[in-house]
Amino acid sequence: MKKVYLLLLLPFIAYSQGWFVQQTFNPSQTIYAIKFYDGNTGYCVSALYNSSTYNIYKTTNGGGNWTAQNSGYTATRFMSIYILHPDTVYMSGNFGLIIKTVNGGQNWVTLPTGNSDQLWGIQFVNSFTGYVCGSAGRIMKTTNRGANWFNQTSGVQNAFSSIYFLNETTGYISGSAIVLRTTDGGTTWANMNAPYISGFENFREIKFTDAGTGYYVSDLGRILKTTNAGVNWTLLTTGTTEALFGINFTDPNTAYVCGNAGTIIKTTNAGVNWSPQTSGLNEILPDIWFTSALTGYICSWTGKILKTTNGGVTFINQISSEVPEDFSLGQNYPNPFNPMSKIRFELPVGATRRVALTVYDATGSEIETLVNEELKPGTYEVNWYASAYPSGVYYYQLIISSEQLIKFKETKKMVLVK
Repeated sequence: MKKVYLLLLLPFIAYSQGWFVQQTFNPSQTIYAIKFYDGNTGYCVSALYNSSTYNIYKTTNGGGNWTAQNSGYTATRFMSIYILHPDTVYMSGNFGLIIKTVNGGQNWVTLPTGNSDQLWGIQFVNSFTGYVCGSAGRIMKTTNRGANWFNQTSGVQNAFSSIYFLNETTGYISGSAIVLRTTDGGTTWANMNAPYISGFENFREIKFTDAGTGYYVSDLGRILKTTNAGVNWTLLTTGTTEALFGINFTDPNTAYVCGNAGTIIKTTNAGVNWSPQTSGLNEILPDIWFTSALTGYICSWTGKILKTTNGGVTFINQISSEVPEDFSLGQNYPNPFNPMSKIRFELPVGATRRVALTVYDATGSEIETLVNEELKPGTYEVNWYASAYPSGVYYYQLIISSEQLIKFKETKKMVLVK
């Protein structure tokens, strides 16, 4: 008979992983943008409608605490942040506004732009040279740290949402059904003829991982990718139709996207497959930023800051207070399945151990890591959501180690049928 140990002091708990609400601002307010300079220092910005001008927030301890700062404006949206240095930060927003601090937010000053357009995107390519883009085809450039801004010719009247420069000469702008590219520091901009469903589709954010490879996300729930610097674009299969607003990469293959209805999706193979993650919210998530491979932040429409410290891994449920004598990996159930299956494993009495649970496709390529952290003894259950993957045979492997020595390793097969 199999021996079972009962730890009376171990409660029946849900072991929470993935994304959790780290901060809720009061009064409720829309956080439009969030950016970090490093693992500790970050800024986010909202629009307050209660006459308060304290609508910029700064953290210096990885989101543990946020301090309100005075932007000088109320009921005004600032939609983009660029952090040149922890003390030197720019923000752009409504009414042609660009504000800047050089002392970590103790004071914010307004920079002259000479227009009243919405300025949705801002980026600096060095300490002197920066760009903003916005409504009515507006592109502006500064070469003196923002003291003066001059217009660049876009050649169109489209509303621009995002700007991304690879280097001092090559940059991209995305917006209402358009992608532009410059290779001469903004002197000229070329329409890349990016595919769209209608002229009302807004390409919310554009990012590149190298000179040829880039992505944009759309408020019609689409992600498109180029591998030849924007000459051609391919529609990716994401498993979601929700509006998408933000995209952030932790390496050339790994990206996270956030959007409407609490949507978070992740790829670990450069967009070939996308898997959903649980936000726990059902609201718009406007912006996302990662400070490391595993630590990331998302801002929400009702003034929440979500954080993950494990790459957004699926929730694990510790389903029993009875601790088994032996290691074990159960067969997933149901099997075959579509699109979700549960995987159960057991850790015996002993010290906390490092647990890695990984999913592989039929070729042996790793496609998703479900668990990668230290766990206490107990019985655990993990849900794998495979809506972004095709039908076929998959494998899941459990490796349990202690002090860098493997204590247990087992692999099982499962079948996805759509």
